[in-house]
Amino acid sequence: MTARRTLLVLVAVFAVPVVLAWVFVRGPSDWRPANTVNYGVLLEPSLGLRSHGVMDGAGAALDVDAGTGDWFLVVLHSAACTQPCQRWVQLAEYIRIAVGRDTPRVTVAVLGPDDDAPAAGEQRWRLPSDGNVVDALRRAMGAPQLDTTLLIVDRQGRVVLMYPPDEGGPGILKDLKRLLRATTPP
Repeated sequence: MTARRTLLVLVAVFAVPVVLAWVFVRGPSDWRPANTVNYGVLLEPSLGLRSHGVMDGAGAALDVDAGTGDWFLVVLHSAACTQPCQRWVQLAEYIRIAVGRDTPRVTVAVLGPDDDAPAAGEQRWRLPSDGNVVDALRRAMGAPQLDTTLLIVDRQGRVVLMYPPDEGGPGILKDLKRLLRATTPP
């Protein structure tokens, strides 16, 4: 009788966790949270800027590893950088400064068309002429058009989060601080 009891306990020790895992993953109740903690639109899977032909200011293939930081606040504009775009650039610089001791790990860049005039003191990235990047981001956000928006890009050149034009700075700052805490400096 003790051998049978030992066998049942042994089977229970291994079978019960498997059954519980199956119930949580495939079971009738949805135990996962309905919303996420980020304020921006999380791109899953992330969108690689290199693979879409984004170039640096000199017209060469984008090499974000050569940048100073490991996160980029990128202001994307599909036309000339007018007043809304300039506000995003200013907000991105304020957010970069607001991260405190991690300021060197964040770089501000502007991503726009080739004919856009560069501004002093900021990285300038160029959109390819085919418009695939803007279309992919527009679809990810679910917007009919995408004029100016802010992107958080990692050091491999992947867009991780994007923010609609009505998003304010506090949510972006919280997301960026969370990303900085979760990653180690290079």
